[in-house]
Amino acid sequence: MYLSRLTLTDFRNYKQLDLPLGPGLFLFHGANAQGKTNLLEAISMLATASSFHASNDREVVYWHAPDHVARLNGTVQRCEDSVQLEMIVFDPNPPILDADEPPTRTIELPPGASRKRYKVNGVPKRTMDMIGQMKVVLFAPADLHLVDGGPDERRRFLDRALCQVQPRYCQALVKYRKIVAQRSALLKRIRENQEDPTMLNYLDEQLTSLANQIVFERKRMVTTLNQQANKFQQSISGGREQLQIVYRPSFKLEENWTAFEAPQHFRAQLQTARKKEIMQGVCLLGPHRDELEFLVNGVSMMAYGSRGQQRTAALSAKLAELSFMHLSTGDQPILLLDDVFSELDTSRREYLLDQVVTYEQVMLTSTDTASFPSQILQRAHSYHIIDGTAQSAS
Repeated sequence: MYLSRLTLTDFRNYKQLDLPLGPGLFLFHGANAQGKTNLLEAISMLATASSFHASNDREVVYWHAPDHVARLNGTVQRCEDSVQLEMIVFDPNPPILDADEPPTRTIELPPGASRKRYKVNGVPKRTMDMIGQMKVVLFAPADLHLVDGGPDERRRFLDRALCQVQPRYCQALVKYRKIVAQRSALLKRIRENQEDPTMLNYLDEQLTSLANQIVFERKRMVTTLNQQANKFQQSISGGREQLQIVYRPSFKLEENWTAFEAPQHFRAQLQTARKKEIMQGVCLLGPHRDELEFLVNGVSMMAYGSRGQQRTAALSAKLAELSFMHLSTGDQPILLLDDVFSELDTSRREYLLDQVVTYEQVMLTSTDTASFPSQILQRAHSYHIIDGTAQSAS
């Protein structure tokens, strides 16, 4: 799988960009704050329908866009076909840049209306139908803290990959989050004696059914990751380290439980926790509280790993994610590397470079090309990014 063309209009600092691409290694270099990360952000948004960089959709719209709309278009070549992806992001409340001349609002969205629109091959689609049409694996400096960062990051690591390869998983995840929000609100009302505790029974049924889908897909993914990640860990460490990724669902899950049996056990656990949940007014069990643990030679990297070991485990996990997605779909995802080489030591940087040249399409950004081996620079399609423009340097 590879992106053959990317077109951006009023996206971040890209007023207009028409970038021909293809298989191989693409190196986008330039000074800070010129638009390198923005380029990878746009590619990632076409794959996942969300930004890894923005807290709000409106942030990606160019401030001076005349109609307050950002447009993203990509042509993707897949192993069996090609697909045209289009995404439009609205900013109905653009920032006021000049108090004397506030911007004219040209778009009025109904209350609750989505700020994003999608098309696949020219046909309007829902968010769910957009996700996974193009598949990417992103490796950014923040991902180096996958092992020692917060549990939210580790859950997102699983969810980003699974949503791209399993549409049913993405649907279950969205529904599950809504159920958790509804159930938490109900728990608070019960605590205040405003509702009957039996009202939880229906939501418990919904929560455990959806949780069952999520838990077993995460479990399967971690099993596949372990088949790949340890190979990378051993290679990077010279055979000295064995990596194991351990999935720890917040629901107790016995190895011999099937997906058919598990929901009834989950419901029993909710019943046991009900009094405590009502007292606290929050959902204490479920995939939103799952955890991943990284063990090297049987030792927890969160508690006892050195910085180098933690980064090696994170790098191994991200490369295993790419293998998992390839094995799951038959298409090799596009690898996006956002300035990670500056965060790695020499041995890890060399190992990652040896890996990336074997992939179908790799997009990487860097502020400095001097640290790249000459053979990499010769193979790469190089672009100098200057203030929202991409100038070919090949």
